[in-house]
Amino acid sequence: MDSEVEEVARVLLKIVCSSPEFIQKAASETLGMMVKNVTPVRAMTALMDRVVQHCHVLARKCAAEHLLSLMEKMGTKKLAETPRAERLVPVAVRVAQDSHKDTRHYGQEMVKMLMTHRTFKRLLEQSVSERDL
Repeated sequence: MDSEVEEVARVLLKIVCSSPEFIQKAASETLGMMVKNVTPVRAMTALMDRVVQHCHVLARKCAAEHLLSLMEKMGTKKLAETPRAERLVPVAVRVAQDSHKDTRHYGQEMVKMLMTHRTFKRLLEQSVSERDL
């Protein structure tokens, strides 16, 4: 399944934004199960790509929700050791500034979580203006 994470995430998020509500819920739950059962770094990469690139509000919200749950599961210490750590900071900040309030909430929770670790705090201070923080 690890090799198919990118494609599965893309398809599930497409279903989230173009289906009736009960199918959206099932697609979101399926995405959550996928995130729990694949390599965390692969899941994180797929979700970071989707949460930033997707043009549909519901898809960004769903990806942000699952990215936050993955981050909470991994913890900041383990996140800081991943090869994608530097990429996570701008993604979290961008999600925290999203136009949709729920997506923005998930992004703000990501930023709060990252601020508790000194490596991420330094990266945030370097890459984000004080106004945005």
